[in-house]
Amino acid sequence: MGTFISNYDGAIFDLDGVAWLGGKPAPYAPENFAIAVENGMQPMFLTNNASRTPEQVADALEKVGLHTTANNILTSSMAAVSLAEQHLEPGAKVLAIGSEGLIGPLEKSSFVRVTSADDNPDAVIMGFFPEVGWKDLSEAALAIRKGALFIATNLDATLPQERGFMIGNGSLVAAVVNATGVKPLSAGKPEPAIYDTGVAMLGAHKPFSIGDRLDTDIRGAVAAKIPSLHVLTGVNSARDIMLAVNEERPTFLADDMRALNEPYPDITKNGERWEVEGSWAYVDADGLHTDGLNGTELELNSYRAAVHAVWEAIDSGKLTREQLADKLLNYTIVRKDS
Repeated sequence: MGTFISNYDGAIFDLDGVAWLGGKPAPYAPENFAIAVENGMQPMFLTNNASRTPEQVADALEKVGLHTTANNILTSSMAAVSLAEQHLEPGAKVLAIGSEGLIGPLEKSSFVRVTSADDNPDAVIMGFFPEVGWKDLSEAALAIRKGALFIATNLDATLPQERGFMIGNGSLVAAVVNATGVKPLSAGKPEPAIYDTGVAMLGAHKPFSIGDRLDTDIRGAVAAKIPSLHVLTGVNSARDIMLAVNEERPTFLADDMRALNEPYPDITKNGERWEVEGSWAYVDADGLHTDGLNGTELELNSYRAAVHAVWEAIDSGKLTREQLADKLLNYTIVRKDS
C-alpha cells in the first residue's frame, strides 16, 4: 500500500509512548507528526487521563514539539460525558468525582452538576484527580447505592509517573465497586466508545489508530473496528506483539513514528514462509526462523514477517502460545540503514 496519509483520512493518536515519553518527545515523533500534518493528515489525540483539560493536553504536546490545538484532543472525561448523554435525558443531575478535566465538559453539557449524594443525582461520573479522597469515594458510593448510574472515565489500574506506576482511576473505582456491588460503564480505552467519539469529532470516514499498548490502544481499536498501527516506542515489545491474543493484534507494525510517512510494505505468504520485501520468517516445531537476525537484533521487515508467522502458528495449532513463549527472544528491532 502507499503511505498511511494517502490511505486514511484521519489518525487517532495515543499520547504516552507514542507522542511523548516521561515529558520528553518520543523518538522521531515531532518531525514525523509535522510532516504528516503538512501532507494532509487530520489528527485526534485520545487520552485516558481524566484530570487534564484539552487545552492542558495541547500545551503539553506543544512542549514536546507536536503542534496541535485543543480541538484535536479527546479526553476520557469528555468521552464519559458523551456516554452519559446516551443514557440520560437533558437536565439530568450528575455527581462528578474529578477535577476541572471532568467538571469542564460536564458544565458544557445539558446536565446539571451536583456535589452531593443528598441531591439525588441520576448518575455518578468518576474520574481521577490527585486530591481524591475517602469523602469523594463515599459520596459516590452513597449515590450509586441509591440508584445512580455509575460511569467511570477509565479503568486504568495504574497511572504512569516519573517515579513509577501510581494508583490509577481503575483502582479507585474498584473501591467503590467493592462498597456498592455495582460495576460502572467505562468511557475510556479500550472501550470502543471513545474511538467512535474521536472519529465523529474528526469527521473521518476511513480512520486508523496509532498506539503502543496492546491492552488499551490496540484492543480499543480492534473493538472499534479501526485499523491500528503499533509502534515500539512505549510499553509493549516486539515479543509481546508476537504473542498477542487476537483481540490485541495490530493491523500494521512499525518501530516508531517514521512509519507514518513511509509506504507500508506488502506482507505475503509464500509456501511456509511469510515474506516482506525480501525478508522472511516461518515457524516449525523448533520455533521461529527468520533472516535479518543478529543476536537479539531483528531487522524491521523481518520482524513484520516474524509476527505474521508466529500468529499463524498459534492460530493453526502448530505450536501453542506457551510453547512459543519459551522459544522467542526479547528482540530489538533495527533498520538496515541505521
